[in-house]
Amino acid sequence: MKEITTKIIQGDCKDVLKTIDDNSIDLIVTSPPYADRREHTYGGIKPEKYVDWFLPISKELLRVLKPDETFILNIKERGVV
Repeated sequence: MKEITTKIIQGDCKDVLKTIDDNSIDLIVTSPPYADRREHTYGGIKPEKYVDWFLPISKELLRVLKPDETFILNIKERGVV
C-alpha cells in the first residue's frame, strides 16, 4: 500500500513555488487576487495587466503539478470590495 502524505503549503506562490520539485504535486487549489479588488490586502492588479501577472505563476503551477493530476482555480469576474 502506498503511503499518502498530506501537506498544506501556504505563502506567496511567487516564492513558495520556487522551492517545489518538478512534477511533485497531486493537487493545487488556489484563489488568486481578483483584478482591482481587495487592494488593501493584495495591492490590486489592474484588469488589463492580470493575464501578464498570472501567466508566470501558472507556468510554475504547471511545472510542479504531476501529469494527469488536479488543478482547481477559484476566480470570478468581480470580487466584493
